[in-house]
Amino acid sequence: MIVFLPSFEAPKNIFLLLYLVARILTEFLTFNQKKFHWSYWDSMFLTIVVTALLSTIFAGMPYLEEWRGYKVLLTSILTGWLLSRARYTKEHYQFLFKLIVLSTLPPLIWGLYEYLVIHSRVSLEIHSVGHVNHSAIYLVMIFGAALGWFLSTLNIKKETLQKKSQTIMLGMLSLLFFISLIIGMSRGAFGIGVILGLSLFILLGKNKKIRLIGIASIIGILLLAIFLKINIVQKQINNSKANNLLSYRELVWNVSLEASRHSPLLGIGMSNFHFISLDQLKQSVEGRGETFDAEKYYFQGHSHNLYLSALVERGIVGLIVTFIFMLAWMTSLIKTFGRAKRSSEESFLWAGSFSAWVATFGIGLVNTTFHHEHAILACLFLGLYVSYKNSAKKIL
Repeated sequence: MIVFLPSFEAPKNIFLLLYLVARILTEFLTFNQKKFHWSYWDSMFLTIVVTALLSTIFAGMPYLEEWRGYKVLLTSILTGWLLSRARYTKEHYQFLFKLIVLSTLPPLIWGLYEYLVIHSRVSLEIHSVGHVNHSAIYLVMIFGAALGWFLSTLNIKKETLQKKSQTIMLGMLSLLFFISLIIGMSRGAFGIGVILGLSLFILLGKNKKIRLIGIASIIGILLLAIFLKINIVQKQINNSKANNLLSYRELVWNVSLEASRHSPLLGIGMSNFHFISLDQLKQSVEGRGETFDAEKYYFQGHSHNLYLSALVERGIVGLIVTFIFMLAWMTSLIKTFGRAKRSSEESFLWAGSFSAWVATFGIGLVNTTFHHEHAILACLFLGLYVSYKNSAKKIL
């Protein structure tokens, strides 16, 4: 499933389904053998699943695509949840993490070829991930994971030639993912990618020299991009001149805020955003005795904001759960950071989880993250680190 996640739709879905079925059967057998365990992460995942189910059953705009939306969320959450409950050897954790990172290379190279060489696409896309913004979200997570892997091997005393070669290759791999973010021209993803890269060098750099070189490298690439006015920079300049800095996102957010009044507690139902009509908004505004101005609203397929998407589709309950999930995840990362720094293998697993958190909740300010492939990827990194952490506790 991991190999096909960014590459091919049909095999990905088949192997994902087989994985989920196999893990559910394993959990059932474990329960019967009275080896069942429960943690606060199990409670967190269960809360997301149950509250989302309530938003689907009692959708404010029923009989549309709410069950389809619920299936997408359920698939992602179950992937992370069941993985977090699994137990593997240290070698298996490392193998799965590296496989996640390296499996992105073939579809990325193909996407670059399609965009830059044969010009069959108008933007950089990872084959099975799709749209340029979705691909960029995916790439931010992979970039952070690759950089964490690189930093875990950097500055090891008495390195062999093989170790040095590996470190160089990982550095080049991280650079490729970062440059791809620039080529992809998703401004939000690139901005968060810069913040993520700087954060990882500061947090995981083994000494001051590595931290300074890493920070200088990222800032240098950023300044060079601005100086050369490459496409992503030119795009921002053009939008600023047109007084459209957010690409009409503020008008899309107005739709979300107004539509959230329709069913404030549990929302209108997941994946139902694109069914909102101008007439519904007009009726809502004029129903409060206010003057309706159609120019204040702009309709797109989704909210372009993780938090507003949760509010309009899953209501106040869904938004609160999203914030709890965000805080629980970050709290877990903070608590385990000290131990992660002391272990090479744990540091890159921590970096993967941290990168997924930053991409999901950072880019989520300007785009709808945590759905489809990049939600599955985020849950893979989260579940893998939670599983490793729990497994390490038993060893200790």
